[in-house]
This record gives sequence, C-alpha cells and structure tokens, in this order.
Amino acid sequence: MKKFVYTKENLRRMQNIELEMLRELDSICRKNQISYIIDGGTLLGAVRHGGFIPWDDDVDVRMLRKDYERFCKICETQLSQDYFLQTYQTDPGYRWGYARILKNGTIYKRKGQHKMTARNGIFIDIFPDDNLPDAWIPNKICTCLSWICRKILYSEVGALNKSNFCSWLGFQILNILPKEWGHKGMEYLSSKYQNRDTKRVRCFAWGSKQETKGFLKKWHMETTQIQFEGLTVWAPKDIHGFLTYSFGKDYMTLPPKEKRVPRHTVTYLGFAEKSK
Repeated sequence: MKKFVYTKENLRRMQNIELEMLRELDSICRKNQISYIIDGGTLLGAVRHGGFIPWDDDVDVRMLRKDYERFCKICETQLSQDYFLQTYQTDPGYRWGYARILKNGTIYKRKGQHKMTARNGIFIDIFPDDNLPDAWIPNKICTCLSWICRKILYSEVGALNKSNFCSWLGFQILNILPKEWGHKGMEYLSSKYQNRDTKRVRCFAWGSKQETKGFLKKWHMETTQIQFEGLTVWAPKDIHGFLTYSFGKDYMTLPPKEKRVPRHTVTYLGFAEKSK
C-alpha cells in the first residue's frame, strides 16, 4: 500500500469535517446550557490564526465532568445521524477514557493502532475534567493510579511496539489484564473527589505534564466567546493565562518550519462522499 502523506488539500478537507463536528457540539451545548471550552492547539489556533493552526490535524474540547456526562446522555437523542459519539460505553472496542465525535463514512487509521477493534473515522476529542485534590499525598495517589489506568488501556497499542524490549514486555503483561480495570480505576478517581471544592481539575485519561499538574477550575467557570473559522465558540476568559500555562509565554511565536507538521502519524485517510 502506498504510504500516506498529508497534503494541504487533504489536511484542509479533514479540518473542514472537524469544524462541522465542532459546530454540532456547540449547537447541542447552547441548546442544553452545557458549558465547554476549546483546548490546546484549537484555542491557540483561534487566537493566533483565527481558526485552525495551518498544520493542525485535530480539535480538542474540555468539559467539567457534570457537563460531559450530560452531553454524552443528550447525544443519544440529539446528535445528528451524520456522527457517532464514541466512548467506551458506546463502542466496546474503544479503549480511551474520553469521548470522541466521529464523522460517519470516514476512515482515519493511526500508525500502530491497526489491530484495535474500535470504530474509526475523522474525529474531535472531548476531554472530561475531574476534581484534582489539592493536598500533596492524595494528589500523588491520583497521579499514580491514573498513570496505571492509562497504561492498561494503552497496552494493546504498546504491546505492538518492539523498539524497546522492556517497554514491550511491560505492555505485553498489562495487555493480559481486562481493559475494564483501567476504566473502573478512572471512574473511581472521578467519583472519589466529585464533591470536593478543589482549585484544579484534570482529565485522568491524559498524561501530559500540564495535565498532571492540573488546570485551574476557574478557566472553566469564567469563560468568553471567541471566533474559530467563523464559528463562535467558548474559551477561558483568561486566554493568556491558559495558553501561557499550556505552551509557554512565547505561544504567539511560530515554531520552526520543520515542526510545522501534523502531529499524528496517519496511515490512511478516507472521506465521506459528501465532504469537501
């Protein structure tokens, strides 16, 4: 099979489909008074480029857990049939602890994930943020347990990577465990602190340095509207603080040309007939 290569045309076509799904998410959230904020490179793109970073290949959204659960429930009846809400409850083969909206009729194959049985397609990510305890010991326990849960869930992919023997062996062992253990562990962490008044929140299913430290809850509570490709979406009111925390104080500076490439390694991309 010919090696897949991103071009300006197919990348933009994929971005337009992701924009469709963001518009659908925003419509459902406004109709049902569900709060969300755009996140990561999506927010950076809105501020620096007025929309997508030209080489970005995804859309990221965050919701507090209560809004996330409501959104997932409402999607059962209100999400357009053009899309599929993918969670580990709606798709038994899906292993991640956050939701995706998939565009039906599209194909999106990631390198190293060809053996996964989950439905695939062009998608946007929706990350649920849970309370993160402020005290040092409970905080570190959460960090450790969520790390173990993520490794259990990732083990199906990690067990295929033979470049590092110790890592490969570890994932082979973890892959023996039921993936439900990973999901149950994250559900436990989510419920344990759901009624606590904490300063920070995080998505236990994601493991970046900033995620581990947690995001200020006020970034969810104090919001503003911003334009993204002509669509009005929600963002933290303290956009500068959020982007500085996520990307550093020089976030408005473009990276070197060699780094202006999509960050996901794709082996095949297929579009629905109606998408442009």
